[in-house]
Amino acid sequence: MQPLETLCVALGFATLAGLNLYLVVFVTGLAIHLGWVDVSATYPELMVLGDPFVLTFAGVFLCLEFFSDKVPWVDSLWDSIHTLVRPVGGALLAIQTLGPTDPAFEVLIGLLAGGTTLVSHGFKAGTRLAINASPEPFSNVIASTSEDAAVLGGLVLMSINPILAACVFVLFLLASAYLAPKLFRRIRAFFWLVSRKVASLVSRADEELLYGTLGSVEHQTLGKVLGGRKADPEWSARVVVGLAKRFPGFTPMTIGRIVAESSRPGHLHFVGRRWWRPYHSDLALENLEITQERRALSEDVVLFDLEGRRKLVLKLPSGHAALANRIVESLVARRDGSAALPGSAPSDRPAPAGALAPVGEANE
Repeated sequence: MQPLETLCVALGFATLAGLNLYLVVFVTGLAIHLGWVDVSATYPELMVLGDPFVLTFAGVFLCLEFFSDKVPWVDSLWDSIHTLVRPVGGALLAIQTLGPTDPAFEVLIGLLAGGTTLVSHGFKAGTRLAINASPEPFSNVIASTSEDAAVLGGLVLMSINPILAACVFVLFLLASAYLAPKLFRRIRAFFWLVSRKVASLVSRADEELLYGTLGSVEHQTLGKVLGGRKADPEWSARVVVGLAKRFPGFTPMTIGRIVAESSRPGHLHFVGRRWWRPYHSDLALENLEITQERRALSEDVVLFDLEGRRKLVLKLPSGHAALANRIVESLVARRDGSAALPGSAPSDRPAPAGALAPVGEANE
């Protein structure tokens, strides 16, 4: 039973390190240093955690994490920095738990433990980004306190029954792995919006954003939908799909391009990527209200029905309110039977180099 329990403890350390590495090291080291637990016979390699130097180092960084983990956006910055630190720390804790073994086995355990820590770290980082999207700051404090309580509870359970603790950790890891694609999309969308917000401070070339050229993959995807015919866009813009309540075919937090195609004035195409593969969604504008909302990192184009059953949010980069407004006006016009882009007739609309020619211009 001892080898199995040792593996369970190693798994536990790796999992909990992804939530709060310094808390795991400090609490375990303090328990060893004060004699609350005796690991000299079962896990002698862990005695190093009770060294005063290790305790001091872990305590200092634990204090830094305690405060930074409760401040909106600062916690996400802290998690970004620790994307490499936590997996390495989790792997080292797991290797120390096993004690002297075959070098090849140590490498294998290190890789597995590092991957385990990365999964739990990704779950924490992704949920924090979701929480930071809310306007109030109290959820960060609640989330941070809950994570610390979970780490302490996990350590206690490991000391009482390592096998039961391992079962709980496996269930947590499976749930985290299931949620990982959603969290990955959220993280990717967050960094995309942040990078575009920074870029908007330098340049606000709305025309280039609105009339950008479609890529070959986007043309191919639309070509399949249009029966092999080349798309004839009036305009297009890159967006992030936010909320997609009862809009089948739209995957939240995917980055893609909305395309207003001339042959279907009452519809809007969306071409994005899901599981690294392109996908297409068709949006019928009939019976939808369309408005614009400003957020901290985005300018949102919101499509909804008055019954409150359906809602779709398309996020443009922050700093481009005028662009979002023009898109809203265009979508309203398309919904009402006019495909023209308000305030930008073909004769006076500038077209950047390489842009698709709008409807009404020669496209030769």
